[in-house]
Amino acid sequence: MLSALLAVFAISAAFAQSGEDALKNATKSYSKYSSSSDVMELQTAVDAIEVALDDSQMQSNYEAYLEAGNIYAAAINEYVTQRSISPGETVNPMVARAASKAAQAYMKAYELADKRRGQKDALEGLQNLQANISNEGIYAIQDENYGDSFEAFNTSVTVHEFLSDNDGDSAFEGDEAKLNEERYYAALSAVLAENFDAAEPLFIALYEENYDDASIYDGLFKVYSGKGDMESAGKYLSEGREKYPENTQLLFSEINYYLAEGRLDELTDKLQEAINAEPENVSLYATLGQVYEQLYNKQRETDPEAATEYFEKAKSNYERGLEVEPENASLIYSLGALYFNRAAKMTEQLVDLSSDLSKDGQAKYEALEKEINNEFDQAFPYFQKAEMTDPNNRNTLIALKEIFARRDNFEGSTEMKNRLDRIEAGETIESSYFE
Repeated sequence: MLSALLAVFAISAAFAQSGEDALKNATKSYSKYSSSSDVMELQTAVDAIEVALDDSQMQSNYEAYLEAGNIYAAAINEYVTQRSISPGETVNPMVARAASKAAQAYMKAYELADKRRGQKDALEGLQNLQANISNEGIYAIQDENYGDSFEAFNTSVTVHEFLSDNDGDSAFEGDEAKLNEERYYAALSAVLAENFDAAEPLFIALYEENYDDASIYDGLFKVYSGKGDMESAGKYLSEGREKYPENTQLLFSEINYYLAEGRLDELTDKLQEAINAEPENVSLYATLGQVYEQLYNKQRETDPEAATEYFEKAKSNYERGLEVEPENASLIYSLGALYFNRAAKMTEQLVDLSSDLSKDGQAKYEALEKEINNEFDQAFPYFQKAEMTDPNNRNTLIALKEIFARRDNFEGSTEMKNRLDRIEAGETIESSYFE
């Protein structure tokens, strides 16, 4: 019992460590690290300084923040070194956002210092840290950790401004292009993190400075479309397209804009422009085919002649995509679905004709039924090939089940249903029905 009580007391005492004691331990471990490069000592220093800064009594002590800046700066330096010598490998940082934390600590130390020497040490720490703040942002982008990359690049800009305002020597002094690049990556990271409120002022600042990069307009489009302000999104996109007519990223954003706005007639020209720029991009043929298919569906009842023209254009673009990528299951399916959906719509007319039992009515019924079956027959080989390419596509199996049923091929229809049930149960179909 006595041993247990002593153990509990020891643990409690450890947790009750004062901020002052933790600072002493951090300083001691950091000193050992500085002389030996023992990363375990640095990790101990990191852990201790975080305990120290949690103590309210330490939060007015400039030396605590200065020491924190030095320790976090060493941590980010270790991380950058490990990333550079271990490309392609997973390297975990000793502490998250070490460079940003170091910068905040140095700036706080400067504000708290009552002597010029303390301020000078803080500025010197910030100056030496600048390159690694950018490195931290770059690595975070590579790791798709966009919240951290925004924090790093935004801190990089803040540090430059802090140094400039306090007679420090910033690495970006006189290099507006590099500084704007840091602003741009901060804004881009915010967009990728879907933090549009943070991205907006950064992009606006670059826009107002006439930053010569098409990405600014694309960024503003993404900010305002992300915020649901499509009017502003369209305004900046239009400006960007006028200023950078050859930029494909803006072109693709414009395509997305027209898609969102449902401006299908205008969209066809934009997609064809994109195809001319990237003729090997199969997704463009698929999208253009889908747009023409939507136009076909819109005009089918009101303008059959125009609808037929749109149908052929949809078919043509799906086929053009297959010339680039002959085994593309999505395009193969789209061609089958084009015929299948037209046939399915025609069956509505068949229902209307079924009530006309006159000789003429029956003749019309049989003629239309023959035409419908012909449409399904044209769809079948595409679905057959799509199933052979991807036997786990639900939509393909549903279409084949219906076509088999219309052909009175109950064995085939039942097999498609069984395969659908197996997929719904989480099973993977290993081989095609047609192999």
